[in-house]
Amino acid sequence: MRLRFLSLPAMVGALAGCQTGQDTAKKNPEAGYNRCIAAVAVWSITLKHETSAFMGVSQERMPSLFCQRLRDAVLSGRISASDINSLQLNQPTEIWKVIKGK
Repeated sequence: MRLRFLSLPAMVGALAGCQTGQDTAKKNPEAGYNRCIAAVAVWSITLKHETSAFMGVSQERMPSLFCQRLRDAVLSGRISASDINSLQLNQPTEIWKVIKGK
């Protein structure tokens, strides 16, 4: 199941971006996490509902868990700029597994 994430590339790009963005995220992961929470806060209720259903968590828990999973994946190197490019080109990427928590 793929979601209609309209904001995901921009939000993930803010976290992972390019190699410089990854270096920044690794130096100050809390700032990246806070930017992510702020980005998720302005999502439509429909997008929040779809994301929480995809993740299998409550809507209240979704923003923090979503951003935590992405932050941890960037820090561990599980997702990178190539994943962002793949997502934008509608190609398979690890990001969906990261969001799902697998």
